[in-house]
Amino acid sequence: MAYQAGAFGQLMYLLSRSNAPALRPAGALFSSISFAAFLFVGQGNLASANNNPPQKIQVQTDKSGPNPDLLLIEAYKYLANNELGKAQTKVDELLLAYPNFHLAHLIRGDLIAMRTRPVTRFGAATNAPTDKLKDLNEEAVARLRAITEKPNKDLVPSVLLQMSDEQRYSLVMDAKRARIYLYENKGGIPTLLSDYYVSQGKLGMDKFKEGDQRTPLGVYYITNRLPGAKLPDFYGPGALPLNYPNEWDKLKGRGGSGIWLHGVPSTNYSRAPLASDGCIVLSNPDFLKISSTVDIAKTPVIISDKLEFISRANWMSERQSARKLIETWQQNLASSNPNQTLSLYSQKFKSAANDTAPAWLAKQTQSIGKLGGIFTLRDVSQFKYPGRDEIIVSNFALDIQTNRGLSTIKRRQYWGKEAGQWRILYEEANQVAGTRIEPEPMRDIVKNTPKESTKTEALVKESSKSESKVSTATSTSRSTSSNTVAQAEIAQAIKRWINVWSAKNTKAYLSHYAKDFQTPNGESRKSWMEERRSRIEGKGKIAINIDSPSITVDGNTATVKFRQNYQSGALVASSRKTLIMVKQDGKWLIKQERTGS
Repeated sequence: MAYQAGAFGQLMYLLSRSNAPALRPAGALFSSISFAAFLFVGQGNLASANNNPPQKIQVQTDKSGPNPDLLLIEAYKYLANNELGKAQTKVDELLLAYPNFHLAHLIRGDLIAMRTRPVTRFGAATNAPTDKLKDLNEEAVARLRAITEKPNKDLVPSVLLQMSDEQRYSLVMDAKRARIYLYENKGGIPTLLSDYYVSQGKLGMDKFKEGDQRTPLGVYYITNRLPGAKLPDFYGPGALPLNYPNEWDKLKGRGGSGIWLHGVPSTNYSRAPLASDGCIVLSNPDFLKISSTVDIAKTPVIISDKLEFISRANWMSERQSARKLIETWQQNLASSNPNQTLSLYSQKFKSAANDTAPAWLAKQTQSIGKLGGIFTLRDVSQFKYPGRDEIIVSNFALDIQTNRGLSTIKRRQYWGKEAGQWRILYEEANQVAGTRIEPEPMRDIVKNTPKESTKTEALVKESSKSESKVSTATSTSRSTSSNTVAQAEIAQAIKRWINVWSAKNTKAYLSHYAKDFQTPNGESRKSWMEERRSRIEGKGKIAINIDSPSITVDGNTATVKFRQNYQSGALVASSRKTLIMVKQDGKWLIKQERTGS
């Protein structure tokens, strides 16, 4: 009176390999282990030593609903012990939470049938469609594998070499396990928060052309949020488009478009592991959790065929080696020795404009060479690029400080190994600021005071006092007077900006940004506005204050620097912030916003 082979044999086989004794199968139910083992021939050791599953399996639950994988594995456990009543109770609990979970309906039907007759196969319903049963079988195995092979939290995916301070989260997909992992950047160390079952392309991975029904491998970023109300029901509660094809895909001749993370139709809870036309598909509850967490254009989405998890010590060593590559490049560039810099570029190098390395460097160093000055790297992120070749993609901002001003260039470099040496295969550079002529060294106008309102008012009063003392007898004094008036106006603008932000008045908050505002990561203004609206309106109470602000004015342009203290719920953050402001239509507005020193 039990499953004897087939799909359930696979499930029991995975349970037997778990390190959790309570989950190992017992009794006659597991009599057909040989058949289950046959099904796994050629798949290798799925419970890889890299994963080191914990002795006690821990599955996070979410306040929005119970974890479906945990309930499934508990049902399997009871079924393995011939406790049909308890198994059905777990499945009923699962269906109460997720009534459209087709896999749970199938298991429940088998449990009911077991009470009257032997069940020798997965999905014992009469005349059940073979293709549907195959899909549900593969989903059951994938979900159980996610529990039995859950990565140890002390390990790190080798692809996450370094996340920048602005990247709070990353998504890393393991196609072999039909799983996507959410990592949080905690003090520079990727820390596993949760993981979710996903579906991928019908024909697997490594997309090459339009319509090949494959999911791409690579490092991508979310470009937008598409609400479900604007999409067919097929996509569930919404979609998160990815920037496929990215610059590396284009260089390699890869085509197609429209690769999204999205949900499922309202009639489904999930889809089979191989079910999409190339997109990454999650259950609707899981999609909503991810959508509310990620940051547009900031959160990396790394899609890998199979992840490798390494110790933190090994990860730190690999991270330092990768960081040294761009630091060497920075030092060579600052030395103004073209040959030294050129030695780091591959002979196969191509830019987006099809430049060779010498032609590309000539363009890049023409203006940089004239500036000289101090070269500083910041906002560094580095990732191993999934695929057969050894590739590292490095993103960073390069600040060049001279007596003429500050220039900021954002760069993305693809490094590959050639004859054992790392060389730059592709590079793109986008100037996001300057060159600007910086005024005299900035001074603190307001010292530490207990309340933000007091700080801002003090800023205005100090500026006003300075204004009253200025003589207008000469052009120099008139200029100084004009600057102090501008400082007072800017201080008031910042005060209003902070107040509407704290009040979660998104419309008023966005009105403080200039028409030509330079978005932090080059995304469209519309995408940036939607991301900010989502972040602000999705929070609880927001409290913001600033320390040690300073303002310098140069005509209709101003630079404001301060330390921003932010709190919303359990999230507390303190960071240096720089605003570049411009006067447009009589108002001081934010043209650029940078975080970090």
